[in-house]
Parts: sequence; structure tokens; C-alpha cells
Amino acid sequence: MFVKCLILFALIGIGECNYDENVARNLLWPLTVDAYNHGVEKCIDKTLGSSSSYDFGSQVTVQCDSHSSKDSCSGYTVAYHAQKAVFIIFRGSISDSQVEQEMNYTLSHPLLPFVGGGHVNGYFLNGYNLLWNAGLKDSFLKLKNKYPTYQIWVLGHSLGAALASVTAASLSATKLVNKNQLHLYTFGQPRVGDKAFADAYATLVPEAYRIVHHWDIIPHLPTAGFMGYTHHKSEVWYNNNMKKGDPYILCAEEESILCSNSVLTPTMGDHGEYFGIRNYLGNHECVPSGTF
Repeated sequence: MFVKCLILFALIGIGECNYDENVARNLLWPLTVDAYNHGVEKCIDKTLGSSSSYDFGSQVTVQCDSHSSKDSCSGYTVAYHAQKAVFIIFRGSISDSQVEQEMNYTLSHPLLPFVGGGHVNGYFLNGYNLLWNAGLKDSFLKLKNKYPTYQIWVLGHSLGAALASVTAASLSATKLVNKNQLHLYTFGQPRVGDKAFADAYATLVPEAYRIVHHWDIIPHLPTAGFMGYTHHKSEVWYNNNMKKGDPYILCAEEESILCSNSVLTPTMGDHGEYFGIRNYLGNHECVPSGTF
């Protein structure tokens, strides 16, 4: 993977190759899949080991639009001692009807001002605010204050990726977390805000990676330029099945034609599977780390 980054130094700069594929594959994606479990605390030991290896915060779930009481946003917090990390992890949409509601909202509502600069999608901003004020903030701060030297990692898939993006930027913009302590890793993230937001993001969260599997369609939505929507950097694109040893391309531009923007016909098929593991709502198995 170092060779791939070396090829792109002229485009991305030597400091941009901090992406850790081993951690993303064997820890971050399993933790993100776990967010789809309705009771993640009951099975997270399968991912992180015995309870002495982690300190679980809480799982918070809220209704995040007025369309249906079933349309929910959800996230959880956990500290993992081996990684010296506090995680905030968000689940994606729970149904096709919720995805449709998100799309309808995006098409019919302007972007809203963001505290750190620029404008962001109101559905994502509202979902973040609802979760944050429903207990996720308190849960996070309890762990952060308990483990002040730990790094802060914010993760999510799909809608959860958008929530993670807003959360990480908010933590930095409001000075709750030093930006040098902050890491964003998302999977299948849609566009979240406008060009001004994307430009500000590079300063707010320097260590930010949007991981994209092959032809996943969600990172192409909303369409680039529509209402000013622009991806923030950096993108990690796997133009393959994401098996162990498969290469990836890291693009530090906000909208690079060298990564997934080069795909002419994106599809939904690649959206639910990353690193060979599919996510699904109500997952009661949870995912052992380091096994794929």
C-alpha cells in the first residue's frame, strides 16, 4: 500500500498517506457493522474481546424525521484500550423508505449554515443534533474525560457516514476535541455539504478518509455541483472486491477523477459490503475483529 501512496505523492503530498488499511479492515469496519445491531453492547465483546479490553458508553437511537416513527438515526460510543481510542460510531439508514425520505428532503430543502464554515445537508445536521442532544454528547464526554490521552475516532456507514462527517467537524469547530486528536473514517459516505464546507474540512479534520468500495453509488449522491454539493477530502478508493492485499488509490483532492468519480455507472450492489463483510439491520452476530 505504501507503493500506491508513493505513486501519488506528486498529487497528494507525503503527509496524506496516513491511511491505515489494517485498522480500517480489521477494527473500524467491524465496529461500524456492529452499529446495525439493536443492542450493540450485548455483542461488542466479539469484536473487542473481553469486557476488560473496552469501556462501553451507550447506544443512542432517535427518530430523525417526521415522515415515519421508524425512520431512526443511531450511534454508540466505546473506548478501546488496545487502540487507546474513544470511538463514536453511527449506523446507516434502516429502510429503503428512509433513504427515499433523505433524497426527497435533499431535493426540496436548501443546505443549512454549519458552525465550522460553509453549509451542510439539513437532514444530516438535524440527525446529528438530535442524537447529540439525546445523550450521545454526554456519553462521549464521559469517556473522553475518563481517558483524556486517547485519540478520538468517528466512524459511520452510508447515512451514518454523513452523521460521522458532521460530528467530527463539529467536535473540531467547537473545540471539544483538538483536531490533532481526531480521526474520521467513513464507508460509502454521500456528499454532505458545499464547497465552502469541504474547504473548511481540510483544516477542521486533517485526518479524514472516505473509503469507497468499487462502484458504490451512494458516494455519488447528491450529484456533484447540485446545490453546490462537494465532497471533502480525502478519498480511499478500492476499485476491486476489497480482499486482503487488494490495492487502493488515495486521492486528497475533494473531487478527483482518479478515484470513484471515474466510474460511469455506479450501482447499489457495492454499497452494503466493505472488506468482504456485509452490513444488515438487526445483526445479532456482530463481527469478530481481525478475521477477514
